[in-house]
Amino acid sequence: MATEGQTFEQWLHGARVRPERLGDEQRAVLHAAFQFLQGSSGDYSTSRIASHFLLHCGVGLQVTQIARLVGIDPRSAFRHQKLSAKQVGQQIHCHFSGRPYGKLLPRHAGPIAEFLFTHPRATRNDLLDFIARTWEFRVSKVTLWEFLKKYGLDRASLEEVRQAASREEEERMQAQELDGTPSGGLVPMVPANFFWARPSTPAPSSCGPKRSAGSTRPAIASPTTTVRCNGAS
Repeated sequence: MATEGQTFEQWLHGARVRPERLGDEQRAVLHAAFQFLQGSSGDYSTSRIASHFLLHCGVGLQVTQIARLVGIDPRSAFRHQKLSAKQVGQQIHCHFSGRPYGKLLPRHAGPIAEFLFTHPRATRNDLLDFIARTWEFRVSKVTLWEFLKKYGLDRASLEEVRQAASREEEERMQAQELDGTPSGGLVPMVPANFFWARPSTPAPSSCGPKRSAGSTRPAIASPTTTVRCNGAS
């Protein structure tokens, strides 16, 4: 970017443009752009007009070199390359009038979601400033709300996602505590209700009184009379 007191050669070297490789026409175009930028102290309008001119005049430089010459981000220079002169004029006008301008596209949802998850306490104005810094355009609050609602990035949807993630994490931790015992730790006690209840009906027991074998002791047995048998009668 051209600054006060800077020479043309220093300006080129700062943008990594080698003066010895430039033709006469290229030097004339770049010298005119250098004078234009120095005369306006490099404000927003001048930088946008100079970048649009150098991107479309066929000067033969790379987009990144032009971005360094006018002092803008290379990503912005690639986006500006697709704009018409009318669109550039509209952006400059809206930049200074403060009116919303621009359209949020599906490709913007990812960076916006990342910003919201990394800044959970960000306000809507913080998000609008993030959009302006990242893509260099502003949108209305109504447009932003509709975009967030469409992609589930509004505050209510995000809170549901956080609660669901918290519940899943809690269930996962509980499952780990039940499934695995730490190495070297004590085996947890099995709860009492894990086993079957003891039967209440008494089972047959072998501890009853002993049964008699059918005879008494010889000492108390009754005497028996014997009769001699002489033969058959």
